[in-house]
Amino acid sequence: MTLTSKTLKDLEHIHICGSEDTYCAHPRQGGIFNFGNNEIAVIHNHAPCGYDTPESVMHDFGGYHSRGKVLLQRSFDGGATWPEDQEVVIYDESRPIEERRAFLAQESPREEVDLSSPDSAIYFGRTYAGPTDEKPEMICFAVRSADRGKTWDRVPSIVGPPPPMTLVHKDSHPILRMPDGTFLAAMSVAPPGQVVLYGSDDNGLTWEFLARVADDQSGDGRTTYAGLLQLPDGRLQVYMLNLNGERNAIQVSESEDGYLWSPPRPIVRVGCSPWAARRKPADWKFGMHYRSPWPLQLRDGRIVVLFGRRKPPFGLGCFFSEDQGATWSPEFIIRDDAEHWDLGYPVATELDDGRIFTAYYFNVLGDESPMGARRFIAGSFFRLP
Repeated sequence: MTLTSKTLKDLEHIHICGSEDTYCAHPRQGGIFNFGNNEIAVIHNHAPCGYDTPESVMHDFGGYHSRGKVLLQRSFDGGATWPEDQEVVIYDESRPIEERRAFLAQESPREEVDLSSPDSAIYFGRTYAGPTDEKPEMICFAVRSADRGKTWDRVPSIVGPPPPMTLVHKDSHPILRMPDGTFLAAMSVAPPGQVVLYGSDDNGLTWEFLARVADDQSGDGRTTYAGLLQLPDGRLQVYMLNLNGERNAIQVSESEDGYLWSPPRPIVRVGCSPWAARRKPADWKFGMHYRSPWPLQLRDGRIVVLFGRRKPPFGLGCFFSEDQGATWSPEFIIRDDAEHWDLGYPVATELDDGRIFTAYYFNVLGDESPMGARRFIAGSFFRLP
């Protein structure tokens, strides 16, 4: 396949959530759930924002996360519209730290939730509510829903890191149900940054470390943004991003048993980018080629990987495999009209009609503010060639 031989089909973009005074971002930290019959739920971080100081657009503790709520939005028409009366606040990071610590410390009886049900959902959250008051550590927790995200566990599951690691989080790529009814989830731990596999044999009440999947062998970088798939022959694949160290590239590791993983191999290549020719002479020259990859297995067997691009031209791209990840297509540009590098974190699903729908956070040219263009949740529809 040459760079210009094929293009994405039926490409369309929409605005999902965000206004002049909100910072809406990081849906990959929330997740996407396709309940069938065109009902989709997307979760993102939603915060007030004046876009007037560097702190107003920072991420994580002290930034917009500390002002934000975790918001679920729902569509009944395959992502075309998102009624406000269907919105659900799953978690509120702006609550006082004492309230958030009390939420995490609950030991009340847990609800029964069957995560194998098509109506179930699980959200892996992060809250800065650790024991240190000045800069509290990030705690990973999970809550489940039995009714398509309308209501959630009142008591969370705390997900702890494997010693000697001190941090664990999950960017909410779907968990995987195994034939014996157990569940697997690919997560990130630190320090140093590694991708690992966790498992649950009690419908998500507890999550335990099972195996290390991959790290950066140089020791100078990290692996993160893990996404877990199972191939028709039973093999497991974890897609991830290697940041710095050995390489800045999207890569994959494979396993037949979940415990022994192959060394990660890059699935992108240099010298065939469709982006370079579209960069304008005055554009900033540096940035990340790849961020927050999201692998999606389609009904026809193809695997598509979406990613954010934080080097001019800023935007969203994808590439795909027709042979279960052995070889990969060139990259395709979904859009490249962003003003600022702060974007991406896509989630994606295949719609009933075969189109791919993706939600991500974005900004657009001409949307000016002192701290860069305003961030909002956007969506795109397309078909692969």
